[in-house]
Amino acid sequence: MSGCARLVAGAWLSVMLAASAAAQMRVVNWNVAGLDGNVSALQDVLAALNVDDKPGFATAPWVYVFQEVQDNATPDWAVLLTRLNAAAPPGITYALATYTNFGENSAAGAQACYYRTDKIAEDVSGHVDIYTQASRYADRWLLRLVGYDDPPVYFYIYSAHLKASNTSSDRTLRNLGAAAIRANADALPPGEHIIFAGDFNLYSHTEPAYLTFLSPGPAQAIDPLGTGTWAGAANALKHTQSPYGGSGGLVGGGMDDRFDFQLSTVAFHDGAGLSIIPGSYRTFGNDGNHYDVPINAGTNTYYLPNADALAALLAVASDHLPVVVEYQVPALLAASLSPADFGRVVQGAALEAVVLVSNVADAVVPAGVDALDFVATGAGVLSGVASGTVAGLAPPVAVSLPVETDTIGLATGTVVLQTDRQGAQGSGLLLGTSRTVVRPASPSLSPGEPQHAATVSLDVPTESGVAMLTAPVWNLDHDADQAFLDVDAVSPPAAPFAFVGGLVGGVGATPAVLTFAFDTAGLVPGTYEAPATVTVSDEDLPGERVAALELLLRVNVQRRFGDLNLDGFVDTADIEQFASCMTGPPPGTPPVESCQASDVQEDGAVDLADFAVLQVHFFDS
Repeated sequence: MSGCARLVAGAWLSVMLAASAAAQMRVVNWNVAGLDGNVSALQDVLAALNVDDKPGFATAPWVYVFQEVQDNATPDWAVLLTRLNAAAPPGITYALATYTNFGENSAAGAQACYYRTDKIAEDVSGHVDIYTQASRYADRWLLRLVGYDDPPVYFYIYSAHLKASNTSSDRTLRNLGAAAIRANADALPPGEHIIFAGDFNLYSHTEPAYLTFLSPGPAQAIDPLGTGTWAGAANALKHTQSPYGGSGGLVGGGMDDRFDFQLSTVAFHDGAGLSIIPGSYRTFGNDGNHYDVPINAGTNTYYLPNADALAALLAVASDHLPVVVEYQVPALLAASLSPADFGRVVQGAALEAVVLVSNVADAVVPAGVDALDFVATGAGVLSGVASGTVAGLAPPVAVSLPVETDTIGLATGTVVLQTDRQGAQGSGLLLGTSRTVVRPASPSLSPGEPQHAATVSLDVPTESGVAMLTAPVWNLDHDADQAFLDVDAVSPPAAPFAFVGGLVGGVGATPAVLTFAFDTAGLVPGTYEAPATVTVSDEDLPGERVAALELLLRVNVQRRFGDLNLDGFVDTADIEQFASCMTGPPPGTPPVESCQASDVQEDGAVDLADFAVLQVHFFDS
């Protein structure tokens, strides 16, 4: 590759790497041709695979399986590990799974598997080697998703490089190899997630080896591209070999064969848990416009920008193109219960606990995560069952469970979250809450019994200034299991009454005292009344109740003894009036209308006997 192409590719890769993010599972298989190609270009292709956004998103692959990996003095498997980690985005590290080589260098090389340590772990007990004829072995690895432990999420991946060439004998050997792989896979428990990947060297969709992979049985494989022909220009998009057009250690000839496959069992195609993302299977860098020519001939439109730079790298890195497939991962359940403690609530309060359920599996697109079906079941003070579904990357879903508030005292409740989605994590999650129920307050205008209406009375003399009336408000039988009482408002009584104060909260055993004023100025003797409504409530707690107490304010305004002229005072004017009543009015003046008040003894005459009584009280009033 020219220096110019290298600079273009490097600039493109550095820009795209900044946008890379870890997400759903991307699996790549690639025949690296014993590293006979340009290894620096191969590293750049690995970097490009991290940022391949052909399906609408990009993510660094979780698993690579390579064919033709030799164990030389400088082992290919070690070089590949170094190159993978050099090409990886920051923070991502790849590890080599179990590697075996049974003298396969002379037969093109062995199989190697690499995985992202933050996403995948190997169960080494699941590794086996399977003889596939022509001095070649397929490898099987058992891999587990990191962070999926209850239940663990496993899958098997097979890598094979079946016999090359297209004679009848070669086809027979390939079929024997495919049959050996299928026999091994069929012996696994039914329903396992299995990927069959590698360079199968198949020339036709009718070849026996291909049909063996697809034949009925426990590990029957599905071809995501369908079972039709892949021959000819009309199917160029499926071809993987050969991107190279030159000479040297790589096979040339142009893009006209589908040798490389990534088949998978039914478990990967049910749309649940670990499952293939439909339409994501592709040959990396193949735009479908390069039939029987090198991948970099003319313009490449695999994706823009810089598809031509990618094609230039692929043309010299190997004589095969990588196959890339995306897989969704199972759901991860996370939930919270709100509130964790309701605190004190009034008996009979209508309460609900809110369960917020999230699907927190890592992804960059919704299709990368399986949907999360869940059921929330209440116990203790929580009751009922609620259910819902949280799609991948969707906002959390809230469901509510009723809270029992009839029983006085402290009690707890729990909710259990369960999901039956395949491989989903978090089922059995237990969340708790508590509440303390108190009786409602018992407002009363009497200290001994419930009384919601009362009359407050007072006797006052005329012109005696402003008199005060008080009305205690009780919270009957208050204790720690009963709400406090708030005295919230008093409707203003009509003049000459006025509300002075006494609105308080937190009334317990000691009553609140409401104070009213009564102004006697200018009032004649008589009875004065005004209603006042007192609004009370439980303290500010869930379920608080509001009540009204009715007060009747009554004041009897009485004439002062000796106030004969009803001016509110007992003074010399009253003595003068009494005297006039005894002697009669001066000539020519009307009779005194208030003389009746001077007849203290009520004997029909105003005389000295009345005065004898009055003089005792004149100066006492």
